[in-house]
Amino acid sequence: MIEDHVKSIRKHMRAAVEAAEVILYPYPHFQVENIWPKQVYDGFHQFNPLEKRKGLTKPWLEKFSDSNPQYKIRKQLDLYDLIDVNIPNAPDIQFWKIINTVLFEDNWYIKLISTKLPQYFAVLFGPQFNSSNDWAPKMTQDWFVQKHGLDYFIGPHTDRHDRVFTNIFSLPKEEGYDHLGTSLWTAKPGDYSEGGRHYTFENFTKHAQMKYIPNQLFVFFKSRWGFHAVEKFNDIDSTSRYGMQIQVYEPGHSYREIDENTEGYKVMLDGNTPIGKKGKN
Repeated sequence: MIEDHVKSIRKHMRAAVEAAEVILYPYPHFQVENIWPKQVYDGFHQFNPLEKRKGLTKPWLEKFSDSNPQYKIRKQLDLYDLIDVNIPNAPDIQFWKIINTVLFEDNWYIKLISTKLPQYFAVLFGPQFNSSNDWAPKMTQDWFVQKHGLDYFIGPHTDRHDRVFTNIFSLPKEEGYDHLGTSLWTAKPGDYSEGGRHYTFENFTKHAQMKYIPNQLFVFFKSRWGFHAVEKFNDIDSTSRYGMQIQVYEPGHSYREIDENTEGYKVMLDGNTPIGKKGKN
C-alpha cells in the first residue's frame, strides 16, 4: 500500500516538474506549481513538525546572530532528526517517513531535477552523469523545514562553493503573500561571488521575484552569478513563511583531483602559471 502511495506521489511530481519551464536569466532556475497532490499538501500542515515537534527546532546560523540578529528569527528543524524519533505508529512521523521515501529512496528526486537541465550536470559531473547516474549517490542532501519571524531578511548571496542546486518548497495555507518569496539579483556588471558571503543590498539590482504561494517549488542551480535574497518583510502569513528545503551539495571527498603528488600520474606540463595581462602564459 505504501509503495503504491509513493508511486502515485512521484507520478504527480514528475508531471508537474516536466511541465515547468527553465529560465536561464539571470541564472538557471524554474518554478513548479502544484508540486504535491492535494492530500499530501494538506499533510504538511496537519503534521507540521515546527508545531508538533518544537523541541527539535533550532535557530538558524545562531553563531552569527550577534552580528546579524535577523538570522535567529529563522527557525529550522532537521527532518532527518524527525524521522529518527522513536515513537511507534506516530502519524506525523509516519507521514514524514513517506515523504522521505518519495524524495530520497534511490535518489529519485535529484535525478528527476537533473533531467530539467542536463547540460549543467554534464558539465559539472562529466562521465559520472551517465545512464546509471553515478553522480547522484555521491551528493549530500540537507533536508529541513523552516519558518520566519517579522523583520527577517537575508542579503544577496550565491551559496557555498560546493552547492549543486537548491530546492525551496513553499508551504503557506493561504494566498496573498507572494512578496515573501526569494528574489533574484545581480551585482554590478562583471561582478560575481564564488560563495560563502552574504552582502547588503547596495549596488545589487533585482531581476525577479519568486512568489511565495501554496504548493510551489522553486529550484535554482549554483552559479557564481546566482545572487538571491529575501527582502525584509513586516507582514507574514499564518504559517510564518513555512517552507521545506533540500540543499544539494557535492562533498569535497566525492571525487579525487589529480595533482603532481597523485600516485599513478606524471605531470608533463604545469599549466597553473598565472595568465599575463594580454591573456598569454
